[in-house]
Amino acid sequence: MNKKILATACLLASVSAPANELDNLVTTSNAIASKIDLGIQYVGAATVLGSTSAGIAPLGIQNDAQISSAEVTAYNSALQNIGDFAAYTAAEFLNDQGQIELGLMNDAIDDFAEATVALISVVEVADMAAEAQQTNDIQKQEDLQDYVSTNDQLLQVSQDDVAAYNDSLDDIASHASNAVAYLAVAGNEGATDFLQQGADSAGVRFTEAKDSLSYVASSRAVLLDFKAQSQGYGVWVDGTDAFGINLMLTRSDVLLEGSNSDFYLNGPTQNSCFFSGTDCSSDDRTPLIGSGNR
Repeated sequence: MNKKILATACLLASVSAPANELDNLVTTSNAIASKIDLGIQYVGAATVLGSTSAGIAPLGIQNDAQISSAEVTAYNSALQNIGDFAAYTAAEFLNDQGQIELGLMNDAIDDFAEATVALISVVEVADMAAEAQQTNDIQKQEDLQDYVSTNDQLLQVSQDDVAAYNDSLDDIASHASNAVAYLAVAGNEGATDFLQQGADSAGVRFTEAKDSLSYVASSRAVLLDFKAQSQGYGVWVDGTDAFGINLMLTRSDVLLEGSNSDFYLNGPTQNSCFFSGTDCSSDDRTPLIGSGNR
């Protein structure tokens, strides 16, 4: 995009919160509408009183229903400004997109679990083979040979199962990163004010911005790319811009979190009770496979 603006946070360091244009329109329109209603009541009374000679209204009663010049000016101003009102804000949009990404991540985790079940026999074979090797027990070695021979077809690994497993890992990584980035930016008032002004400048409503949003891992940035308007806006999540959002972790950080998670500790590589299908306390659980490098 030849006029694209990958704007930085410092451009909007002093942005103030926008006035609530909708509240202003509600107030000013109701002020006039209530007087119109009152005027209709007075005229209705006149149609009754005048035709029946039932009585005379107090002098100047109609003045209460008259609309002032100031009320007209306030209403017309509010009417013109309603176009600036953000019915669906940047913060709401980013939060919603973050929640959608969390849902997609959970779907991908289900796919991963299903793919892992198809490959789980590898974990059991690895455990049996390691025990036969480490103990140098002839009986265990022969038991392993018999087990593999008897279940040869069941133990074979399918390339399709591996592809499903690998794809699910990619999907989880992508959706998890998107969710964290969107939700973190949604929670930063300066960043959302910046993106709100960018959308306003491009004339784009956030109800129409879904396809413009992305988290670009190589840039470590949440981007709003309004291609049709040749405008783009970015908030970096590595702490390098004025908003100070730093979400980047090391591989060791991630593996530490994973190694302490229930998902891992109750899984087939760390829970010796997994294959037996029985419940057992944490003290009875023996890791079948060594934990990953940190």
